[in-house]
Amino acid sequence: METLESELTCPICLELFEDPLLLPCAHSLCFNCAHRILVSHCATNESVESITAFQCPTCRHVITLSQRGLDGLKRNVTLQNIIDRFQKASVSGPNSPSETRRERAFDGNSMSSAEKVLCQFCDQDPAQDAVKTCVTCEVSYCDECLKATHPNKKPFTGHRLIEPIPDSHIRGLMCLEHEDEKQNLESNLTNLIKRNTELETLLAKLIQTCQHVELARSTLFAKVTHWDS
Repeated sequence: METLESELTCPICLELFEDPLLLPCAHSLCFNCAHRILVSHCATNESVESITAFQCPTCRHVITLSQRGLDGLKRNVTLQNIIDRFQKASVSGPNSPSETRRERAFDGNSMSSAEKVLCQFCDQDPAQDAVKTCVTCEVSYCDECLKATHPNKKPFTGHRLIEPIPDSHIRGLMCLEHEDEKQNLESNLTNLIKRNTELETLLAKLIQTCQHVELARSTLFAKVTHWDS
Protein backbone atom coordinates (compact mmCIF):
# COMPACT_ATOMS: atom_id res chain seq x y z
CA MET A 1 0.00 0.00 0.00
CA GLU A 2 2.99 2.32 0.56
CA THR A 3 3.88 2.26 -3.16
CA LEU A 4 0.28 2.97 -4.09
CA GLU A 5 0.12 5.85 -1.61
CA SER A 6 3.26 7.42 -3.08
CA GLU A 7 1.58 7.50 -6.51
CA LEU A 8 -1.38 9.33 -4.97
CA THR A 9 0.77 11.94 -3.21
CA CYS A 10 0.95 15.58 -4.29
CA PRO A 11 4.54 16.71 -5.08
CA ILE A 12 3.95 20.01 -3.25
CA CYS A 13 2.21 19.22 0.06
CA LEU A 14 3.36 15.56 0.11
CA GLU A 15 -0.15 14.53 1.17
CA LEU A 16 -2.82 12.61 -0.74
CA PHE A 17 -4.15 14.73 -3.59
CA GLU A 18 -7.11 16.88 -2.61
CA ASP A 19 -9.31 18.27 -5.39
CA PRO A 20 -6.59 17.38 -7.95
CA LEU A 21 -6.17 19.37 -11.16
CA LEU A 22 -5.17 17.59 -14.37
CA LEU A 23 -2.39 19.66 -15.95
CA PRO A 24 -1.83 19.71 -19.75
CA CYS A 25 1.45 17.85 -19.20
CA ALA A 26 -0.59 14.93 -17.72
CA HIS A 27 0.65 15.48 -14.16
CA SER A 28 -1.66 16.35 -11.30
CA LEU A 29 -1.62 18.93 -8.53
CA CYS A 30 -3.89 19.84 -5.61
CA PHE A 31 -6.00 22.88 -6.40
CA ASN A 32 -4.85 24.63 -3.20
CA CYS A 33 -1.20 23.80 -3.93
CA ALA A 34 -1.53 25.25 -7.44
CA HIS A 35 -3.09 28.37 -5.91
CA ARG A 36 -0.13 28.69 -3.51
CA ILE A 37 2.25 28.51 -6.48
CA LEU A 38 0.42 31.40 -8.13
CA VAL A 39 0.50 33.39 -4.88
CA SER A 40 4.27 32.86 -4.65
CA HIS A 41 4.64 34.38 -8.13
CA CYS A 42 2.69 37.51 -7.22
CA ALA A 43 4.58 40.76 -6.76
CA THR A 44 3.61 43.24 -4.05
CA ASN A 45 0.02 44.46 -4.47
CA GLU A 46 -0.42 42.08 -7.44
CA SER A 47 -3.49 39.83 -7.58
CA VAL A 48 -3.43 36.10 -8.28
CA GLU A 49 -5.67 36.67 -11.31
CA SER A 50 -2.81 38.54 -13.01
CA ILE A 51 -0.65 35.39 -13.14
CA THR A 52 -1.14 33.74 -16.54
CA ALA A 53 1.30 30.82 -16.33
CA PHE A 54 3.28 28.62 -13.94
CA GLN A 55 5.58 25.62 -14.15
CA CYS A 56 4.53 22.07 -13.36
CA PRO A 57 6.51 21.13 -10.22
CA THR A 58 7.08 17.62 -11.58
CA CYS A 59 8.33 18.19 -15.14
CA ARG A 60 8.74 22.02 -15.25
CA HIS A 61 6.38 22.25 -18.24
CA VAL A 62 4.92 25.75 -18.51
CA ILE A 63 1.17 25.70 -17.85
CA THR A 64 -0.62 28.58 -19.58
CA LEU A 65 -3.82 29.70 -17.87
CA SER A 66 -6.93 31.05 -19.56
CA GLN A 67 -8.91 34.01 -18.29
CA ARG A 68 -10.60 31.64 -15.84
CA GLY A 69 -7.27 30.92 -14.15
CA LEU A 70 -7.05 27.61 -12.26
CA ASP A 71 -10.80 27.08 -12.75
CA GLY A 72 -10.05 26.73 -16.45
CA LEU A 73 -8.02 23.55 -15.80
CA LYS A 74 -9.75 20.19 -15.73
CA ARG A 75 -10.39 18.42 -12.44
CA ASN A 76 -8.85 14.93 -12.27
CA VAL A 77 -12.07 13.20 -11.24
CA THR A 78 -10.71 9.70 -11.86
CA LEU A 79 -7.74 10.30 -9.56
CA GLN A 80 -10.02 11.72 -6.85
CA ASN A 81 -12.22 8.61 -7.02
CA ILE A 82 -9.15 6.38 -6.68
CA ILE A 83 -8.00 8.36 -3.63
CA ASP A 84 -11.45 8.04 -2.04
CA ARG A 85 -11.33 4.26 -2.46
CA PHE A 86 -7.77 4.13 -1.14
CA GLN A 87 -8.75 6.07 1.98
CA LYS A 88 -11.69 3.75 2.65
CA ALA A 89 -9.38 0.73 2.35
CA SER A 90 -6.78 2.33 4.63
CA VAL A 91 -9.28 2.91 7.42
CA SER A 92 -9.63 -0.86 7.97
CA GLY A 93 -6.05 -1.75 6.97
CA PRO A 94 -3.55 -3.63 9.18
CA ASN A 95 -1.70 -0.43 10.12
CA SER A 96 -4.73 1.74 10.76
CA PRO A 97 -5.39 3.20 14.23
CA SER A 98 -8.45 1.00 14.72
CA GLU A 99 -6.45 -2.11 13.91
CA THR A 100 -3.67 -1.08 16.30
CA ARG A 101 -6.22 -0.72 19.09
CA ARG A 102 -7.49 -4.22 18.32
CA GLU A 103 -4.00 -5.63 18.63
CA ARG A 104 -3.54 -3.95 22.03
CA ALA A 105 -6.89 -5.32 23.20
CA PHE A 106 -5.92 -8.78 22.04
CA ASP A 107 -2.65 -8.65 23.98
CA GLY A 108 -4.28 -7.33 27.13
CA ASN A 109 -7.26 -9.71 27.18
CA SER A 110 -5.81 -12.90 25.74
CA MET A 111 -7.16 -15.98 27.48
CA SER A 112 -5.77 -19.43 27.97
CA SER A 113 -7.62 -22.39 26.51
CA ALA A 114 -8.69 -23.41 30.05
CA GLU A 115 -10.65 -20.19 30.65
CA LYS A 116 -14.33 -20.16 29.86
CA VAL A 117 -16.19 -17.71 27.66
CA LEU A 118 -19.33 -16.34 29.33
CA CYS A 119 -22.61 -15.52 27.64
CA GLN A 120 -22.76 -11.82 26.77
CA PHE A 121 -26.56 -11.80 26.52
CA CYS A 122 -27.46 -13.31 29.88
CA ASP A 123 -29.50 -11.45 32.51
CA GLN A 124 -28.32 -13.96 35.09
CA ASP A 125 -25.58 -13.12 37.56
CA PRO A 126 -23.18 -14.73 37.10
CA ALA A 127 -23.70 -15.26 33.37
CA GLN A 128 -23.91 -18.79 32.01
CA ASP A 129 -21.08 -20.39 30.05
CA ALA A 130 -21.30 -19.67 26.33
CA VAL A 131 -21.90 -22.61 24.00
CA LYS A 132 -21.52 -20.72 20.71
CA THR A 133 -20.10 -17.47 19.40
CA CYS A 134 -21.94 -15.79 16.53
CA VAL A 135 -19.36 -14.25 14.20
CA THR A 136 -22.12 -12.27 12.45
CA CYS A 137 -23.40 -10.69 15.69
CA GLU A 138 -19.93 -10.70 17.31
CA VAL A 139 -21.58 -11.99 20.52
CA SER A 140 -21.19 -15.20 22.56
CA TYR A 141 -24.37 -16.95 23.74
CA CYS A 142 -25.28 -19.63 26.27
CA ASP A 143 -27.66 -22.38 25.08
CA GLU A 144 -30.80 -20.64 26.36
CA CYS A 145 -29.93 -17.22 24.93
CA LEU A 146 -28.84 -18.75 21.62
CA LYS A 147 -32.23 -20.40 21.17
CA ALA A 148 -34.00 -17.16 22.10
CA THR A 149 -32.01 -14.92 19.77
CA HIS A 150 -31.35 -17.26 16.84
CA PRO A 151 -34.56 -19.09 15.85
CA ASN A 152 -34.31 -21.51 12.95
CA LYS A 153 -35.55 -19.01 10.37
CA LYS A 154 -34.17 -16.28 8.14
CA PRO A 155 -32.14 -14.13 8.50
CA PHE A 156 -30.66 -15.94 11.52
CA THR A 157 -30.05 -19.17 9.60
CA GLY A 158 -27.35 -17.27 7.69
CA HIS A 159 -25.44 -16.33 10.83
CA ARG A 160 -22.11 -18.08 11.33
CA LEU A 161 -21.87 -19.93 14.67
CA ILE A 162 -18.55 -21.27 15.98
CA GLU A 163 -17.15 -22.64 19.23
CA PRO A 164 -16.97 -19.95 21.97
CA ILE A 165 -14.06 -17.52 21.63
CA PRO A 166 -13.25 -14.24 23.46
CA ASP A 167 -14.57 -11.00 22.02
CA SER A 168 -11.08 -9.80 21.06
CA HIS A 169 -10.55 -13.00 19.07
CA ILE A 170 -13.74 -12.37 17.10
CA ARG A 171 -12.39 -9.05 15.83
CA GLY A 172 -9.11 -10.69 14.83
CA LEU A 173 -11.04 -13.42 13.02
CA MET A 174 -13.09 -10.86 11.09
CA CYS A 175 -9.89 -9.05 10.11
CA LEU A 176 -8.34 -12.24 8.70
CA GLU A 177 -11.49 -13.03 6.73
CA HIS A 178 -11.33 -9.60 5.07
CA GLU A 179 -7.62 -9.79 4.24
CA ASP A 180 -8.24 -11.25 0.77
CA GLU A 181 -10.80 -8.54 0.10
CA LYS A 182 -8.27 -5.84 1.03
CA GLN A 183 -5.62 -7.39 -1.24
CA ASN A 184 -8.08 -7.52 -4.14
CA LEU A 185 -9.02 -3.89 -3.52
CA GLU A 186 -5.36 -2.86 -3.52
CA SER A 187 -4.83 -4.71 -6.81
CA ASN A 188 -7.87 -2.99 -8.34
CA LEU A 189 -6.65 0.41 -7.16
CA THR A 190 -3.23 -0.23 -8.69
CA ASN A 191 -4.85 -1.11 -12.01
CA LEU A 192 -6.96 2.05 -11.82
CA ILE A 193 -3.84 4.12 -11.18
CA LYS A 194 -2.14 2.57 -14.21
CA ARG A 195 -5.21 3.17 -16.40
CA ASN A 196 -5.52 6.75 -15.15
CA THR A 197 -1.86 7.41 -16.03
CA GLU A 198 -2.41 6.02 -19.53
CA LEU A 199 -5.47 8.25 -19.99
CA GLU A 200 -3.57 11.30 -18.74
CA THR A 201 -0.76 10.61 -21.22
CA LEU A 202 -3.26 10.18 -24.06
CA LEU A 203 -5.02 13.40 -23.06
CA ALA A 204 -1.72 15.28 -23.04
CA LYS A 205 -0.98 14.03 -26.57
CA LEU A 206 -4.44 15.11 -27.72
CA ILE A 207 -3.92 18.56 -26.21
CA GLN A 208 -0.56 18.88 -27.98
CA THR A 209 -2.14 17.78 -31.28
CA CYS A 210 -4.89 20.38 -30.87
CA GLN A 211 -2.27 23.03 -30.18
CA HIS A 212 -0.33 22.05 -33.33
CA VAL A 213 -3.52 22.12 -35.40
CA GLU A 214 -4.42 25.55 -34.04
CA LEU A 215 -0.91 26.82 -34.80
CA ALA A 216 -1.07 25.43 -38.36
CA ARG A 217 -4.50 26.99 -38.85
CA SER A 218 -3.26 30.39 -37.67
CA THR A 219 -0.20 30.17 -39.94
CA LEU A 220 -2.31 29.19 -42.94
CA PHE A 221 -4.81 31.98 -42.23
CA ALA A 222 -1.96 34.52 -42.05
CA LYS A 223 -0.60 33.33 -45.43
CA VAL A 224 -4.03 33.48 -47.08
CA THR A 225 -4.57 37.00 -45.73
CA HIS A 226 -1.17 38.04 -47.06
CA TRP A 227 -1.91 36.65 -50.55
CA ASP A 228 -5.29 38.40 -50.68
CA SER A 229 -3.68 41.72 -49.85
